[in-house]
Amino acid sequence: MKLLENKVALVTGATKTKGLGRAIAEKLAELGAKVVLTGRKSSKEGMEANVAAIKANGGEAMGVLVDVSDAAQVDSAIQQVLDAYGSLDIVVNNAGVGFGSALLDENTDKDWDANYAVNVKGALAVCKGAIPAMEKSGGGAIVNVASTAGIAAGMGMPYPYVATKHALVGATKVLAIEQAAKGIRANVVAPGAINTDMLQEAYKAIAEAEGCSVEEAAAKENAGIPLGRPAEPSEIAEAIVYLASPAASYITGIVLPVHGGMAPGL
Repeated sequence: MKLLENKVALVTGATKTKGLGRAIAEKLAELGAKVVLTGRKSSKEGMEANVAAIKANGGEAMGVLVDVSDAAQVDSAIQQVLDAYGSLDIVVNNAGVGFGSALLDENTDKDWDANYAVNVKGALAVCKGAIPAMEKSGGGAIVNVASTAGIAAGMGMPYPYVATKHALVGATKVLAIEQAAKGIRANVVAPGAINTDMLQEAYKAIAEAEGCSVEEAAAKENAGIPLGRPAEPSEIAEAIVYLASPAASYITGIVLPVHGGMAPGL
């Protein structure tokens, strides 16, 4: 019997074909879970491709369109999961945004509101919707994906992103205390650099700003990581799935940095 057989898992922000959400969903499915991938309507094509890939490998998966910043859509998404599978045991809040500037006076109300709506309010709305189903099943596991920006700050990090990722960490700790008696665990994973399309775009931006090649920009960034490279999405997924699994049955309220030993900042 696989470790997560008969478990139902929901992964938000699972629309990038080379992204962390897909890697998380694939690992959950590999361990036997029935996986629900979510994404916004604008990312429907990527979500459906990820669902198809899991099914092609013998896993069970479905996609649900939802904007986590809309509470009504979240409630509808949770109900769709329960209608399809009858239960919900694992939630991974991977959806996130990073709008804004590293200069305080350049941030608009729109920047602050957009980050808060997804990174904090959206993640907690998913938790709130999932908890009754988890309680009915006798427990569950929540893993919220923050960032090294949720435990420290470094040069160039946008104010709203750092603030809301810190808020997500704090809220998860409160959640862990509140839900412990129900057998519901809540933890945070704080990734560093991840080898995704987003990171490649970041390298290009750095190269343009500093007048160097993309390869030189990548080497400069990797020099600050003791392991010398960014993580593969699957490596972050391993840590997330561990915290979501029975193997971590006595772990709740922690923040696990997965960053190759890099110093995240102040």
